[in-house]
Amino acid sequence: MPPGEPVGSSSDPEKDPELQKSSKTPQKYEPQFKRNDWFVEPLVNFDADSSAMEDVLRAVQYWGEIAKDLRSQNYPIAEGIDNWKSFDQSTIQKARMLDDFLDLFITKKLYNDDKEYEILRVLIAQGMPYLDFIEKMMEVDFSLKCNTIWENDAVAFRCNTCAYTPCMSLCEACFVSNGHVGHDYTRFFSREGGACDCGNQDVIKASGNCSAHGDESKRPKYDMTDVCLAEYIVTKLLVRLFLEYRGWTRRQHRAEESYHQQSNEPVQRRPLFDIGEFTERDAKQTKKVVEFLQEISNYGGPMRQIVSEILQSKELYKALTEKTGEHYDESGRVELSLDWRTTHMFMDDRASVLPDGKYKFSHLSSIESTECFTLLDELIFWIDRQLFPQYLVNFGLSLLSEPGYRDAFAFRFFAWYPICGKVISELCISQSDNHRTEDRVSPACSRAVHVTVQMLSSAHLCEVLNEKVQLVKTIFDVTRYMICERLVDSEISLKHCNTFKEKPRFLNMSTNDGRPNWNVMTMVKNAALNHHGYWFVMGDIQNVLTHTAIAVDSVFDDACFGGSYMRMMCQMQGMNPIWRIISGNAQEHDLGEEVQRAYTLEFESLAVTLFNIVAAIQQEENLNAARRFFDHIKRQLEEWFHVLLPVSTYEERDERWSQVTRAQAYVVSFHIPLHRHISTALTHFTELPGFYEYIRSTLLEDEPLVRILLIHPLRIQVARSEIHCNMWVRNGGTARMSALIYSQSNVSSAFQTPDVDLIRFCAAHIEKDFFMETLTTSFNLTESIKVERGNYVETDAESHAMFQGCGDLEDRDVPEKRQPLHNRYRSLIREHPILIDRTILGYTDNMAYEDHLIRQEIFDLMARESFATKISIDFEIENPIAPMTGDPRIPIIGEFIRRHLVAGGVAPDESIADREYDPSLFDDDDLERRVVIRESEWIDPMFWGMFKLIAELVVVRVNSGATSEEHYRSEMVNCMAMGNVPYSRLRASISEKGSRGSELIDKHFERILKEIGEFNDPAEFSTHLQQGSYRLKTEIWDQEVCPVFFMMRSASLKQAREVFAKMQERERKNVIDKGEQALEERFWVPFRLIDFDEKRRHQGIANIYNLLLTERFLIHCVAVLASEHDTLVKFHDGTIQLAVYLLTLGIKYVQQFKGDESIRKHMINIFHTPFKLVKERELDFYLTISSFMIRLLTMECKRNDQLIPVFRKVLAGDYDREKVTGGKMIYLARFMSVLISVSPAARELIQEKLQKEEVRLNQLVSQQQSAANKSPLDPVKKAAKEAAKRRMQAIMQNSAKKSAQTMKKLMTTEGMSADEVNTVDPSQQNRKMYQCPICGELETPNTVENPFGMLAKLTTNFVCEEQIDASFDPIESLLEYDAYQDYEAMSPQKETRRHYADKRRMAPIDASQPELAKIRAPLVGTDPKTCGHTAHIECFNAYRASLYDSRELNPDHLRQVQCPMCRYNANIILPITLDKPYLPFKTPPSPLSFSDAWKVMDVILKKAKAPVFQEDEKNMKYDATYSTRKGGGLYELQKGRKNSSDFTERQSTLESVTTSTYLVSLTVAIVERASLLRKMGAPERRKNSRTSLTEHLMTASVATSKDVDFDVTLSAMTNLFAKVTEDTLTRTPSSSPRPSTSRESPPNSEEIVPGLTADEMAAMVVKSPPKPPPTEITEHRLKIPLFVLEPKSTLVRMMAVLIDNQSVTKDIQREIAQDMIRACVGWVTSYTLFCLVLRLTEQEIRMLSNGDLKLEGVADHLLAEAESIARALMSNPEYFKHLMERVAGPDEIPTAEVFVKSIERCLLDFLRFSSELLIHCDLGSQDIVNFIHDPKIRLDESLSIMGIDANQLSLPGKAAYYTLAFRNPLAWMMKNNKFVSFH
Repeated sequence: MPPGEPVGSSSDPEKDPELQKSSKTPQKYEPQFKRNDWFVEPLVNFDADSSAMEDVLRAVQYWGEIAKDLRSQNYPIAEGIDNWKSFDQSTIQKARMLDDFLDLFITKKLYNDDKEYEILRVLIAQGMPYLDFIEKMMEVDFSLKCNTIWENDAVAFRCNTCAYTPCMSLCEACFVSNGHVGHDYTRFFSREGGACDCGNQDVIKASGNCSAHGDESKRPKYDMTDVCLAEYIVTKLLVRLFLEYRGWTRRQHRAEESYHQQSNEPVQRRPLFDIGEFTERDAKQTKKVVEFLQEISNYGGPMRQIVSEILQSKELYKALTEKTGEHYDESGRVELSLDWRTTHMFMDDRASVLPDGKYKFSHLSSIESTECFTLLDELIFWIDRQLFPQYLVNFGLSLLSEPGYRDAFAFRFFAWYPICGKVISELCISQSDNHRTEDRVSPACSRAVHVTVQMLSSAHLCEVLNEKVQLVKTIFDVTRYMICERLVDSEISLKHCNTFKEKPRFLNMSTNDGRPNWNVMTMVKNAALNHHGYWFVMGDIQNVLTHTAIAVDSVFDDACFGGSYMRMMCQMQGMNPIWRIISGNAQEHDLGEEVQRAYTLEFESLAVTLFNIVAAIQQEENLNAARRFFDHIKRQLEEWFHVLLPVSTYEERDERWSQVTRAQAYVVSFHIPLHRHISTALTHFTELPGFYEYIRSTLLEDEPLVRILLIHPLRIQVARSEIHCNMWVRNGGTARMSALIYSQSNVSSAFQTPDVDLIRFCAAHIEKDFFMETLTTSFNLTESIKVERGNYVETDAESHAMFQGCGDLEDRDVPEKRQPLHNRYRSLIREHPILIDRTILGYTDNMAYEDHLIRQEIFDLMARESFATKISIDFEIENPIAPMTGDPRIPIIGEFIRRHLVAGGVAPDESIADREYDPSLFDDDDLERRVVIRESEWIDPMFWGMFKLIAELVVVRVNSGATSEEHYRSEMVNCMAMGNVPYSRLRASISEKGSRGSELIDKHFERILKEIGEFNDPAEFSTHLQQGSYRLKTEIWDQEVCPVFFMMRSASLKQAREVFAKMQERERKNVIDKGEQALEERFWVPFRLIDFDEKRRHQGIANIYNLLLTERFLIHCVAVLASEHDTLVKFHDGTIQLAVYLLTLGIKYVQQFKGDESIRKHMINIFHTPFKLVKERELDFYLTISSFMIRLLTMECKRNDQLIPVFRKVLAGDYDREKVTGGKMIYLARFMSVLISVSPAARELIQEKLQKEEVRLNQLVSQQQSAANKSPLDPVKKAAKEAAKRRMQAIMQNSAKKSAQTMKKLMTTEGMSADEVNTVDPSQQNRKMYQCPICGELETPNTVENPFGMLAKLTTNFVCEEQIDASFDPIESLLEYDAYQDYEAMSPQKETRRHYADKRRMAPIDASQPELAKIRAPLVGTDPKTCGHTAHIECFNAYRASLYDSRELNPDHLRQVQCPMCRYNANIILPITLDKPYLPFKTPPSPLSFSDAWKVMDVILKKAKAPVFQEDEKNMKYDATYSTRKGGGLYELQKGRKNSSDFTERQSTLESVTTSTYLVSLTVAIVERASLLRKMGAPERRKNSRTSLTEHLMTASVATSKDVDFDVTLSAMTNLFAKVTEDTLTRTPSSSPRPSTSRESPPNSEEIVPGLTADEMAAMVVKSPPKPPPTEITEHRLKIPLFVLEPKSTLVRMMAVLIDNQSVTKDIQREIAQDMIRACVGWVTSYTLFCLVLRLTEQEIRMLSNGDLKLEGVADHLLAEAESIARALMSNPEYFKHLMERVAGPDEIPTAEVFVKSIERCLLDFLRFSSELLIHCDLGSQDIVNFIHDPKIRLDESLSIMGIDANQLSLPGKAAYYTLAFRNPLAWMMKNNKFVSFH
């Protein structure tokens, strides 16, 4: 029987299979009343407007009395199997009659009809007026907790003073009722919706409740008989609701089948069925029912109580569901129930929410676990299954204040919590299809959080749920279920054989002891991660873990924290690895989104959880919980290392794990949560009494584990340095994004800080030399710096105490035979350090004989016994690819032979070096590339990265001794040191730890901000909204800014060095402001010395300071300082400064050391211990740190001529300060000041050097004084000095004179006053900024020193040139095109624009003007397509060369690469517009006349012809940028055209045209194609890809213009802008009309050309030829006749000159461009008419000239222009006769209709081209260009929107003017080609 149809609606047993099984025969059931009964009819026919309310109320009272009677007898609301049998028959009949009566109204009509609800409201009121009933309910309303529910984006309040938890919220009514006067409260928008917490004692203090809620409020007494009829109505409404929901699975299957049947796509490309849309549509049908139930609940009082009781009643639900077909009533009566009729469908629905079989949940393991026991259970089920409809959620939550309801709701919801994960996962998979346009995942998750947040805010309820349903474990399990949709084998390994593997498929990942491979989650095809569908689970777990007791208890639960959470974390350990692409093409797809998702996942699921748990343990000071937490993490880490580096025994484990010094060289994973968890435990639990002792007895007893713990955090730091120096450039945005997010300050506590903390902890507790070896190996420095340790170095007791590790693994005891010699050597160094330094410095002249013997003994022992360490420096890098001289297969053959010999067991010849080859040749083979550093530019960033990390470990105290307040202050100072910052950004600079991290920060933030910052008001007259900002106080700048902390937080090497440059400039400015002298030109970053007090560090961390004294560290610092001027490697000043700073920190540590005196003396001796420095091909000598630094300081002092004053201050200790100001000399002096304070030997050497210098200086002064006394200055030298002084004065005067001339020129030529000149802003007004993805430079201007280019791909496209005249009949099939060639009637079809251009090209050129051939637009089919991304031309060429490994076999035009940003294929890079010097000039006021426009263009043209820069060097670079020679910026464009696959394109390159002309033609082709595609409505595949190149090609055409190109532009402008009438052609020069101007000009008697001013005439004659005689005025009016030129290319030429000049504003450019187009439209009109006139017969032309030829339909102004052209042709009868003989007779004489159509077609085409060109030049409007390209537009509409008067297209005088000028070229054409046809 179909569900929901009571009263015998399916009594036919043949239609009901269940009834067929029953032996009972159904019969027609009739209710016990009739529809016309007095107590039925008024309600059945109820109408609120017309019904008699007396009858209605009387009928309602009747049914109300029945309900009261039934309630008084405790009759069940719903009849089950036997719960009604004990009652008498009369009562049973009343109950069934009432049931049948209500069934009349509670039907499916409720889904759409509002009338039924009116009846139900009347019935619920039980005879009272409805509004009176509601008021009565409100009066007796009671609730311990407020029931207000709101949806997303609603206004709510939060009082921090009254709240127990940060998520407490209040509705407006409760907040206003309480007042919260003087409290710390906020008003906010609730994003996910919520409920009012007023009265909830778990989250709000009693003082925060309003008067209506809380424990003090009392429940009033009320009569429940007032709502007895409502009980039946509510029950039936709920049953009707659930009956509609049941069968969801069947409906979903039918909808999906129908969806697939209707789809025409193949199965592989068919989009997924949208389950979100289906669910929304399915649930929406019952929305009115749910809203009515919500309305009933909102009445409050008894109404809300009965709804709650009905939902929680198990007896009621049992009665509704227990009946089967066997209990079918013989009377045929069918009830509205949830019985056997829908049970099977509900079973399928319940089965649909069970998670997959591989995931087991303790409370949802089978279909039985989804069984419902109350209507509330089923309500919760449908809330989950229907994806949390907001109205259903609101209804369920509105009853939380009722007794027992919240606990029952919470228990069932969280017992079924995996259902939430299941349905959201299904939704994510459905939404993963690319065709989805609406986000359904986020709203669904938001609604889910709306449900859970109401219950998880209660600590007591969470504890109960944790006991009953394992709340925390369940949420962890659901999280893992959602995010671990796909797992893959980990690609992280520590096996030695995998260290240098370049690709993951070559890895050897076998394990021991049957351990499975380590599986990690992947971001690929993981729907829940892609759509962030797991965030609601994250919100729930964070809400739960804010309760301290639950967080601590979860740690003790092995199944929860040790099981579910650990499994989830282990599957993120090493996820999302990035493999460095070493050779070949760059990464095809940018995986930046996957990178962001991976970081977001780890942060939300692990980092926040971690800090919540850690905060709870700290708050309760629970040592046992801290131990358990630590043990869980340590156990999983050991398991991970066993998989990465398998071992069989403990002995093998200790041996192999303790020898690992680096991770894999070509892969990195930024996700190591296990490391970060153990790091957080080590740094945050240290303050717990007894925890460090526990660590010492467990972890620190296992040094191999501590050593291997170091590797992967260190690998991340190395990878960051590699990324910053462009080693990962082929990985594109994936690597850059990973490094950028990792270093962001707002998430630093989750990623960077714990990694550095763990490195610091490991470095402090392991053997220091091993740490430095690991550091140098990981940073790949061992490839260029080889360290050969001296025998028994650091083996004495003092070194052992300083540098040993926690496990003391190193065995370096001196053999007994060698002990005497070694002891003697060490004692000589301790007792005679000064002898060693004097020997090295060469101070041996006055050395005593005994000292000579001692020093000789020292160096003899050192050399003979190899006691000194040797450091070899070689920065030369061999090319990894052997040069391909000869056959390129030779390296391959040699490699095959080598491998064959190895396979045969033949030992390789070690004397023959392996020849390297391109790895891409063996792409399928297992390769290793052991040399990682392949570019000398990479060495400096590697050193900088290592020194930076050491400085961070030593200096930064975050999580290693600093208090929380000190940490917050450091973060804020660091953020403000970068510049002024707004409040929000400053607040975000502090990374929050956990859900309540903001509370801890807010306690200190405002006070710290007040102490360190000053507020800057926003600009008052800004054109846009600005925020106020904060700047750092000056005293804080000088006292607290820490460059090391800034380096740690900087996103890149470039960012750090840019800010450091600002710091250096600030230091210089401070010195100047104080009136002091800057002793050095370049200042250094003000690195500060620190306090080495061990009490400022956590226990055990102070051992890190000993790292500064290890020999391996010191000699690497020396290696950098000794290579400052190396020719192979250029070390940045910042790297050198870091080396000096770290050396200074080391000696400062010695100065402050307060331990054993013998150890302190040993520390001092370290700086006097010699070692050997060997620099390949340069140096080979012994040195000590002391002697080396003295030598450096001496050199710097001499260079600055400051040796004596600086040495005196060194001896006085003036530089021994925390902060000094200066450059390299000052910072070396600071080192020496500290050194001499602890080393008497160093002090003696400084004193000795100072004394020698003072003696030398005194002798020099004496000599000068004696020379002065003996004789005056030599007259020759004196004359030379005076002459030099005079020359300097002359140079200064000449410079001043040039400046004055420049100012005067501006005032005269530009028409500017002195005040206007003084107010000129010389900055670049229109400067654009670009970014280079290859070198990483952002927001960089395009300069001639390092020009940018746009990536493009050259193709050939003649789509515009192959168009066929639309006026001819179309060919039916293009496949039959060749068959039409023989038909003469179809010959016009072959007359394409391309063929026409070919014929035009063959036309001869007038011998008198051969230069015209160079500027005639060629046929261009080149089609450069671009993605719009830019790069430095130099960087791109280097990048492309690296991809092709410099193989010369590949021609330039075939070197196709992929854009590093978007993977678009590109084979050239085109120069983009350079920033040119800004020199303004005065322009006439707007509007401009033609004469004004000509004058402005004349000035611009003169500037374009002049040199661009004042410096010749810049002009040479500018020319090279736009050169077509090899190496020039346009070389590849020209080369690609010559090598085009299209024959026509290759042939067109043979034409001898200027480069500018070719670029103009290329621009025309691009604009024409864009115009055609716009007309066709073809969308752009990439935004602005059609317009990106045009502007840059136009400016390139100006840069490559020759004189003839400028002549064409000037002639065209003069022709177009001159005002000429037909009368002026016959007047004398003196009476010629002048151009119209914006201001009247005085007459010019020298004007000789009719219609032209003197300026225009001067500009027309470019090379100043002699003035022509008056008789030649009409024949030689112009240098280049206008009709010779092509309108589109000429317009492009003129606009190119216009936009190339950046000194003209956009408004002026736009106005002049419109004037150009307006003039060119007249030109096109004249030329079109000219061609049409020449197609007429001789007789018709004569008639036309006399005005006798009438052309019907042709506009009068066009007819007048045609007549003027005819008169001009006939002005010379002989010429006209000759012309008519030569012109070929037309095939068809043009009619008036042809005249009109031809003009309309030509003008529309030109207008569309012009409007498209304006868009490309950023001077047009998209609306206008789209309007003009409408295929249905008329000519007059196009002219109107372009601002052109159709009646003023051209003037007859202009047309005659152009025709007369064209007569000579036309005659030349006739002479060489007898029959010329004009079509």
